[in-house]
Amino acid sequence: MTTSSALDDRQSSSGRQGTGGQSPHLRQCSRRLGYYGQQAFTIDGFQNWKKVGGKKCGFLMHMGTECTSFHNVAQKGWDHLFNEAQDIRNVFDKFTTEEREKNRMRLTTSIYCVRWCAFQAVAFRGYTEKSYSINKGNFLEMLEALSEFSTELKELFYRVPRYASYTSPLIQKEILNLISNKVRQMIYEEIGGRRAFFGLVHVCDTTSQTLKDGIYSLLSHYNLDVKSIREQGYDGASNMQGQFKDLQALILEDCKYAYYVRCLAHRLQLALMVASQRVVALCKFFITLSFVVNVVSASSKCADQLRNAQVEKIAHLIYVDELETGRGLNQIGTLQQAGDTRWSSHLRSISSIIKMFSPTSEVLLKNFEERTGPIKRDADSAYEAMTTFEFIFVLHLEREIMEYWV
Repeated sequence: MTTSSALDDRQSSSGRQGTGGQSPHLRQCSRRLGYYGQQAFTIDGFQNWKKVGGKKCGFLMHMGTECTSFHNVAQKGWDHLFNEAQDIRNVFDKFTTEEREKNRMRLTTSIYCVRWCAFQAVAFRGYTEKSYSINKGNFLEMLEALSEFSTELKELFYRVPRYASYTSPLIQKEILNLISNKVRQMIYEEIGGRRAFFGLVHVCDTTSQTLKDGIYSLLSHYNLDVKSIREQGYDGASNMQGQFKDLQALILEDCKYAYYVRCLAHRLQLALMVASQRVVALCKFFITLSFVVNVVSASSKCADQLRNAQVEKIAHLIYVDELETGRGLNQIGTLQQAGDTRWSSHLRSISSIIKMFSPTSEVLLKNFEERTGPIKRDADSAYEAMTTFEFIFVLHLEREIMEYWV
């Protein structure tokens, strides 16, 4: 057998071995993918030089005319290997860098919107945040407003991937929490070891152990050593001041120098409350004050009337140049109800009615003229009580005195 025929047999044999047991359809697929003579050019080596040249040249047959042949696929791989611009590492780095910049821009914009909502003390979310909603809430509306002035920003949020939108309520809360933690950390670094208010802790119940765990958790969050506690100050509740199993006793077990001192501010407020109740004029005054606040705040209609009366009064005073204008000034308020055990709440109640004395009188007169039944009777009684000399005198006297104590 000649070398040529031996190679032909070997090529035929290799073709049969390569597709042995395959269906005709698979054999056709194999030929289209460049399996012709693959072993001669990849494993055994080419020796049939008589088949070089012509239409049936072994080299041309191996190269094939389709782009999916083994030779053409290998040639493309070689070209790509030496093409640095198409290197997978360069392409991947370019892709990740571009996406990273886009994500940073989205996150920066979301942080700005969160800060704006927080500083303005407005709600973040709306009733519905669907795309067809007229008002999607302050956060998303601010985001859209900023996008209107930047084509790049608008495109970023229009074609945002699901995994990196940075606009979900969860992301909003996380950004706000990070900002608040950063602010508290800056306060802690500024004051050093001095006293500071670090926040409120929600507890599921008011047992001594739960309160202790909440305090320790807050201190550890800001890297404050529990052993450095030198004083405990609580009110006089039984679960706080008990000497054996209550909060102050549990903390004393860990910190022997954390002596318990009952909250002096709370004790002072209780003392002021008891003292004021022994003065008849003050008792009558606070009863009348509470009655007036209840009548004016009895319904949403009365609240609207009070707000409108304040707006008219402020507008008139500004018009006659008797009221200073500026940011944060001339806010519309409501009457404050005094609490039973908080002396400071009495001052807020007194201050609110002094500030809104004229609008409150207008509301009571309007209810007396327009309403009927118990509402008319209560409005008349409240108006007569609050316009007496005794009530007005005690009202201003109490504000002057209480401002020294609160």
